[in-house]
Amino acid sequence: MGFEQVRRKLEAGERLVIVGYGDSWTYGSCADGWEEARAAGYDRELITGSWIVQLQRYCAVRSAHVEVHNAGQGGWTAARGADHFDELVGRLQPDLVLLNFGINDWRHRVPLADYRRTMESLVERIRLLGSDCVLWTSGPVSSMRGETHEWDDPVDDREFPHPFAAYNETIRDIARERGLTLADAERAILADTEFVRSKGAWFLDAIHFLQPGHDRIFRCIRETLQL
Repeated sequence: MGFEQVRRKLEAGERLVIVGYGDSWTYGSCADGWEEARAAGYDRELITGSWIVQLQRYCAVRSAHVEVHNAGQGGWTAARGADHFDELVGRLQPDLVLLNFGINDWRHRVPLADYRRTMESLVERIRLLGSDCVLWTSGPVSSMRGETHEWDDPVDDREFPHPFAAYNETIRDIARERGLTLADAERAILADTEFVRSKGAWFLDAIHFLQPGHDRIFRCIRETLQL
């Protein structure tokens, strides 16, 4: 199903299922409501500002029949996402999956070839569901091997086998080679005038943004989908 069909279903009030699948950036870490959610045992229902919650609200205004599910899991690598794909994504029979893993693969030093193979397998499993897949890039991160972005405690990745940028480049390569839509949120953030102006003020830690990051990811995904 193409995005034209997604938009048609929204306009016609037909049932439409969208699933966000990924790590803490999809789960909603560090967005508005995050501290309350963590205090309540990581209750994601208390997170109010994440990009996917914003997408839920945006779609709900357009149609009462759209379902946006948050299947993000903090700390997960792509391989762990693959292990739980059927229970968290497949059972929902989505029309559209917004897919991103990579930060934890980088942090856990997963070989780039293994990461690529797992992401390609996830894309194929989404295709077999009859669903569209949109890949998106997270970050930027603050690292000693890359850029600190004026954050005072960057990840010391000098002995990591790959910089974080290599994982995002892998996502871009997969999207290009398979003809998939890419929401390049990392590049959108790097070009955002507010980020350029304040940089370090966006970070809660070296790999998570506060609310402005979620706002910019939401806008990137919404604009990419032309919703």
